[in-house]
Amino acid sequence: MIPYRIEGRNSFRAYATFGLLVVTVLFFLWEVLIAAHHRQPIETYLGDYALVTCRVGQESLLETTLDGVRSIFLHTTFTGFVMNMVFLWLFGPAVERFMGHRRFLLFFFVAGFGGHIATLLFAPRGDCLTLIGPAGAIAGVLGAFLWLYPARRIETFIPLLTRKFDLPALFFALLYFALSIFVLEAGPLSGQIQPFWDEAGGLLTGLLIIFVTTLFKPAPAGNPLEHLDQ
Repeated sequence: MIPYRIEGRNSFRAYATFGLLVVTVLFFLWEVLIAAHHRQPIETYLGDYALVTCRVGQESLLETTLDGVRSIFLHTTFTGFVMNMVFLWLFGPAVERFMGHRRFLLFFFVAGFGGHIATLLFAPRGDCLTLIGPAGAIAGVLGAFLWLYPARRIETFIPLLTRKFDLPALFFALLYFALSIFVLEAGPLSGQIQPFWDEAGGLLTGLLIIFVTTLFKPAPAGNPLEHLDQ
């Protein structure tokens, strides 16, 4: 199953989304170089660059913020990296068009920190967790997309059937959460519940922001494709 674009034509140039993708790719290549140079798994070194829950409050606010930002761009698996890039590229541009380039960038990072904060608040006390990946930020983007465009469908190619389908965006949002929680992080029986709080916190943060935003700027009405069709 390969989702490749939102239904309908779209000539909008999503500079912020593209910039986030480029930065994430550069971070991933940097991780590959570090792991190759030291011949050790990248997890060995991520604690030096990412946000670690047990260090929050022991370091300066600036250092904690920088660690939190870096955490959003880091990955530990190639599968997770590809999945995050695909979902950001699919859903980010439509939200960016509604919010604008700069506001979308701010939204992305605030949603990512919403995931961090949820983990800090609700993860088991005493655990020293290294927060990795943009799951919270992308969850926020998915929440905003579904709020703005609930009827939108995603054009999808299924190689085994050699056919194209239009599937609801909600299906892919649920798929993203399922993959993040039950596949990429070893499943709910592993005892690693931290990813759940990351996605949940990012999703709730994104929904809250887009709800407040639509109080001042109405969400697209009528034909859900009208504002993207040229």
